[in-house]
Amino acid sequence: MKTDFFNSFIKKDKEEKAVNNEVWIYTRVSSKDQESNNSLQVQKESTENYAIKNGLVITKWFGHTYESARGDFTRKEFRELINSIRKVKKKPYAILIYIMSRFSRSGGSGIGLVNEFMELGVHIIETQSGIGTQTDMGEFQINQKLLDARKENMDRLKSTIPGMKKFVENGNYLGNAPRGYKIYGPRTANYNNREPKQRMIINDEGKQMKKAWKWKVNGERDYIIIEKLARFGVIISKQTLSCIWRNPTYCGISTNKLLSKSIRGNWDRIVSEKDFIKVQQLLEKNKSGYSVNKTCENRPLTKHLICSKCGKPMSGYEVKKKRVHYYKCQTCKNATVNANTTKKSRHIGVHDTYVELLNKFKMPDDLIGLYSKQLKYTYANLNVEESENTDTMEKRLKELKKKDEVLVDKLISGTINDSVYENMKSKIDDEIKGILVELEKSNDKISNLENFVEKSISISQNISNYWSSGDYRTKIMIQDLLFPDGIVLNTEKRQYLTKNENLVFVCIEEIARETRGQKKDFSVKNTEKSDEVAGAGFEPTTFGL
Repeated sequence: MKTDFFNSFIKKDKEEKAVNNEVWIYTRVSSKDQESNNSLQVQKESTENYAIKNGLVITKWFGHTYESARGDFTRKEFRELINSIRKVKKKPYAILIYIMSRFSRSGGSGIGLVNEFMELGVHIIETQSGIGTQTDMGEFQINQKLLDARKENMDRLKSTIPGMKKFVENGNYLGNAPRGYKIYGPRTANYNNREPKQRMIINDEGKQMKKAWKWKVNGERDYIIIEKLARFGVIISKQTLSCIWRNPTYCGISTNKLLSKSIRGNWDRIVSEKDFIKVQQLLEKNKSGYSVNKTCENRPLTKHLICSKCGKPMSGYEVKKKRVHYYKCQTCKNATVNANTTKKSRHIGVHDTYVELLNKFKMPDDLIGLYSKQLKYTYANLNVEESENTDTMEKRLKELKKKDEVLVDKLISGTINDSVYENMKSKIDDEIKGILVELEKSNDKISNLENFVEKSISISQNISNYWSSGDYRTKIMIQDLLFPDGIVLNTEKRQYLTKNENLVFVCIEEIARETRGQKKDFSVKNTEKSDEVAGAGFEPTTFGL
């Protein structure tokens, strides 16, 4: 039997459709120097000549700038090329590249992109050699060139890393300048900032960020800091601000991965090391950035009391049947004290003894006049920054009003349409409104100075009453104000050992003790005195002493 009958069952290749002759171009250099030496022009001419010779039509051009090839998706123009290929309905026939090292130096990642493009029906063609992915051998050669580019990059790093390491070890900064700084030196990407020796200086934005660090140290919320910075023309996202808080560069410390240990860098600090550490402690207490307190309101001294035996914060609990609250050290046995004094309790509750302790910080009447004068002087001295802030906001206000005038001129001349005008006008008006609100607040602070002084004196004379009669939030504020690092409690003797008290109240307590004729009080010991009063920035608030 002949087999001709079965010929119709042989599968044949489908006829190829007419080739799309539209192509895109991608060009790139890795530095500003290469951009200035006509390298981009050479790539452009090579790809254009190839297109003309092969009857191809160039419809889009990507790149035409300098971008590092250390990572494929760190390049803005390259990402734009990839996203365009994925989204556009009518795909180009091919992407023309001068040489494959301009496309990618990542090796496997670059090969993966070539495969993805091919699945979408888009070829890659190297115009210098004419090799492309239209054939199996061409695809193999393109992939090999990408691997060669990766190896070339690795070999280059082997010779450059020792020099980079030495550069960093000498206290220099490697990489793009962090926000708030401007870099001059031999390695800067900006050709206009090239100098023989590196120097990294704080720019105008960095000067405003100094205030942000102070606000953070004083416990200000991130969203408030973002709003305040916006008043001074510094627009920053919450994600960026979160990264800034965790970057030691701002306190002058280099932690580059080329180093075996951190060192001090040769640049000005935006924040002191001490304040940077304080911010890290604040972040560690609450990694979410918000103050969440799960402590029962009947036990405000939870975590504030510190066990004298092991040095760990004490927790609290309630015997629900008796409705009695206690503080307890989770580490030391029998280190438990009752919170309140009851008829059946054998010992005075620590809340009552805490009130007795606060009574020692009551201001003597004969000190009020001097204290009032000192407060006013301190307010004026510490609020020099407030005055500078006001000047900055007023300057920004003038700039916005000028922008508003320019915007009107553009609308009249037809440079922009009504829609663009309304959009930009709305943004300017919102920022102006915000600045005016802040300026009003600043004026209110000055006008309320007398009320602030009176309130401060009242608190200083009745600090124990404010604590005992205040709500949970008030108690916590007073505790943190007087003893920011907590207070040590000897659970056996029921004695407090204070440390790192607020300097204002330390002075009050010492003067009061001398007034009473007491040489020494063994129930309260000053083991360490604070070098701060209430942090930077002195505002007329209830507890801003």
